[in-house]
Order: sequence, then C-alpha cells, then structure tokens
Amino acid sequence: MEFQIGKKFRFTRLNKLIEFLAKQLKKLFSPIANLLDEIDNNYNEQSVIKKTLIGLFQLRVAIGLSAIVIVVISACVFAAHNEGESFAVMSLNYEESAKGLNPNSTRFNVYELKSPAVVEDMLYYCGVDPDSVDMDKLIDSITIKPTNSKGFSSDDYYIATSYRIAMKKVENIKDVSTRDLLVYLCRAYKDVFYDHYAENRAVLDFDVEEFDDLEFLLVADLLKLKAEQQSKYLNTRVKQSKTFTDGTSDETFKSLSEKVDDFKNYDIEGYRSFVLQTGIAHDKAHFQRVLDYVNLVEGIKYNKDIAAYGVRYDGIEIFNEAMISIVMIPTVDREKNNYYMSKTKTAMDYMANQADNYLETAQETAKKILTNEDIIAKMQEGENRESDVKKAYNMIKDMQIKFNKLGRQIESIDKAYIKYKTKDYITFQISGSSFMQKIKPNRLFLIVVMFLACCFGATWVRFRYFSEVRGIKR
Repeated sequence: MEFQIGKKFRFTRLNKLIEFLAKQLKKLFSPIANLLDEIDNNYNEQSVIKKTLIGLFQLRVAIGLSAIVIVVISACVFAAHNEGESFAVMSLNYEESAKGLNPNSTRFNVYELKSPAVVEDMLYYCGVDPDSVDMDKLIDSITIKPTNSKGFSSDDYYIATSYRIAMKKVENIKDVSTRDLLVYLCRAYKDVFYDHYAENRAVLDFDVEEFDDLEFLLVADLLKLKAEQQSKYLNTRVKQSKTFTDGTSDETFKSLSEKVDDFKNYDIEGYRSFVLQTGIAHDKAHFQRVLDYVNLVEGIKYNKDIAAYGVRYDGIEIFNEAMISIVMIPTVDREKNNYYMSKTKTAMDYMANQADNYLETAQETAKKILTNEDIIAKMQEGENRESDVKKAYNMIKDMQIKFNKLGRQIESIDKAYIKYKTKDYITFQISGSSFMQKIKPNRLFLIVVMFLACCFGATWVRFRYFSEVRGIKR
C-alpha cells in the first residue's frame, strides 16, 4: 500500500513538472505562433513557400539571436573539449617518400608513430612509468591525418608526404603537459626511424657467437667474409666523408677501414696459418670428406670451363686471321650529316673474350682444388694436440673481442653519420591549438546551417499542414 502511494506521488510530481514546462514553452512561443497566424490570415492567397519566407523574414531578429546563442554555447563546448590539445606537422623530405617508402626502400607506415613501442619510449623520455598508464587510452588520444585531403586517395593514387599529428590531454599523466608529451613522441619516433629505416645497414649486423661450433678453418673463412663486407661498406663511407667523427672519439671511416684491413691481413691470416700448420680439426674424417666432395664439384666445373675454352680457341684457329681482323661498317654522323666507314668487333672478337674468361675461371678453380688438397694433406699429417686446440680457441676469443670492438666503433660512427646526413629526412613542427582551432569553425558553420534549415522546415510545416484559414485545415 505504501509503495503504491509513493509511486502515485512521484507520477503526480512528474506530471506537474511537465505541465509547468509546457506552460513556459507556450508563453515563449506564443508571440511566434500569433505572428505566424497573422501571416496566415493576411497572406492566405499566397503559396506555402512565399508565406514561409515572409515568416522567416519577420522572425529574422529572433532567429539571428538564437543562432548567436547556439554558436556561443557550441564554441564554449568545443573549446572546453579541446583544451590542452597539441599539434605537430610531420614532413618527409627524402626522395623515396613520394613512393610511399622509407629511405632504405622498405614500406613506410605512418601509424607506427603511435605503436606501443614508440609510445613506451615516449613515456621513458618524460620519466613516466608505462605500467601506471592505460596504454590503449594513451594511443587513442593520438590521431594522425594527411595534411592534404587527397592523402591515400584511390582515384589518383596520391601519396601523402606530410601529416598532422594531434594529441589530446591524458588524465592519467598530470605532471607532463600535452605539448611536452607530443615533443617526446616525435623524438621517440625519430630515433626509431633513423635506427631502422634511414639506410640499409644489415651488413653490419653480425653475431660472432654464430661460429663457436664450426671447424677451425671455417671460422677463418667466415670472419674474413664479414670483414670484407665491412671493408666494402667503410670504403663507400670514405668516398662520402673521410674526416667525419661521431664526437666521442677521433676515429674516422678511413681509420676504421685500415683497422679492418689489418684485422684481415694479420689476425685472420695468422690464425689460418696456425690451423693449417698444426692440422687441427674437430672431426678430421668428416671435414676431409667435405673437402673431397668440394674438390669433386670443383673438378667438374674446371673440366667444363677448360672444354668451353678449347672449343672457342679451336673455332678461332679455323678462320684466316686476315679475313676477320677488321670489318668496316658504313655509318652516318648525324651531327655532320655525312657517311663514313667505322671499325667494329666481329664474332671472333667475342669468342676470344669468352675464351679468356673461361680460362681465367678454370685457373681460379684449379687454385681452389690445390688449396683443398694441401689442407687435406696437412690435416692427415697433423695431430690434435691439446695445446694447439687450446691456443686456437684463445686466438678465436681474441679475434672475437677485436671484431666486436671494431663492430661497435663502426656502428657508433655510422649511426652518427646517418643522423647527420639524414637530419632533414623527417622534420616536426610543434604547435599548440589556437582559439580558432579549438572552437572548430567548420563545425560551427554546419550547426548554424542545420539550425536555419530546421527553422525553415518548421515554418513550412506550420503553413503546409496546420493552416486554419477559411475553416479548412491544409
């Protein structure tokens, strides 16, 4: 019984509130309704559209004031919502960006800027523990859009090279401003960009622990291969800059190139000579079978090259040298517009070049076979003395230490040089949001247009469906 009384009391209060609001609205809109009724009576012979325009004209002051109030309220809402938002414009200034690529020709992905790894680096830069922040909300507060509206268009295949980055205020991070967060975000992305995409530096990536279980001679071959790759890379850098240093040492690309050459010619070759002299190996029988198989394959290759050389040499001998030494071809000089006879190569010239190439290749293959035979002979003569094996491991360890040190020096100066050379590959312009950006003028204009459309529609409906002129409801 008490529940029913309480329920009835609540409904009574709600009804009274509704009635009160209805009366107030009626008082507010009664002048407008009277004006429209007057227009309906005075212009009853006019069309609905004309009466609608007359009504809007006579209500222009009320409509204008209402529009101003709506604009002010909307602007305040937008400004409060966008308070603390910061912006940055990221520009890509390298040739490959026009193709949607990174400088190292890998595919460019602008949304990596808001990836968890980059955002986490941003938090470390500003001294915030990533575990204390909701990473999903933080990532959602970052928006990226092309500055050109044609970005990512499928019609003309326009590829954007400039992007607008916006970051909203994050409630969980109170000690760092939004602008500082955006600055650190740009810094974190630049570090990732330069470390992974500025240039292809895969040749410098090498783990010297990879050859711990290799045969002693193969260790020398692998180290020499990697040293030669580093040497070629450094020689390319020397052509670009001979005197560049990273600021932490006096090392240059030229001095490091000389150190790599010394490492190849002295350390590696000294180790190789010791292994060959002592004939040590982890598994002599297996390694000898491998070398025998290699010699078998190389022998087949040698025989093919020698046969190809012999065929071409015999073909050249068949022809009379006087008949093929010179061939004159009538040729036109387009600049002087006259004809002349020029010398040209004959088929025998090409055959001679091919014969020389096959002979050179065969000679190199023969050297490899002789080297492998010499290795097999020395391994058969040598013994795996414990002192020799221990010395070989010590030499490997020393080369590992030296190679790692060289690798760190090369990587340090190369990273510094890439940053110096590509410092303008990617640039950021940080800016806070201005008052006009906060209030969203485009949205305000759209709101005003929608309000005026609603006023026109409501007035038209009034004259079209609720007209009582001459006792006829139209």
